[in-house]
Amino acid sequence: MSFVRMLIIVMLLLPAANAAAGAPATPESTPGEITVAPVDPAAIQRWQQLSPEQQQTLRERYQQYLQLSPEQRQQLQQNLQRFQAMPTAQQQRIQERFRQWQALSPERQEHLRHVFQRFNQMSPADQQKFRQELDQLDTLPEQERSQRQQQLRHDFWGGSRGMGGMPMRRMGR
Repeated sequence: MSFVRMLIIVMLLLPAANAAAGAPATPESTPGEITVAPVDPAAIQRWQQLSPEQQQTLRERYQQYLQLSPEQRQQLQQNLQRFQAMPTAQQQRIQERFRQWQALSPERQEHLRHVFQRFNQMSPADQQKFRQELDQLDTLPEQERSQRQQQLRHDFWGGSRGMGGMPMRRMGR
């Protein structure tokens, strides 16, 4: 289950879990303070339908959430609201890309973070030019595509080592 989906479930089941456990109902509550949220019978029923393992996973995710700074919580909630407002097809695309990301080795993830940072440091004009070049790669025959990729690595990343020999393609393509 993706982190985003898990977070959505936590947010939906949180009042029921807190009511059942007598835990603080809001993230802002202090550990010694017990605040009971209005009980939602449907939420309690959904919570009870979860396996003990699923309930434990959600409790752990909630504990991780409580350890976030207020700014991180606010950002996470804004991202969640933005995600929920997206069309279903876009949500599915994001979830698939997240699964692809999770399947990558830690080294590959770190490499892609570095590439993303370098891309963000480029001027908007250079970013646009790079995007256009990537789009054009899809139309080239395999031999020509490979040669063009080498040239792009050199032009945009300072040589073939700049991309670590990684294939140049967009995730999900």
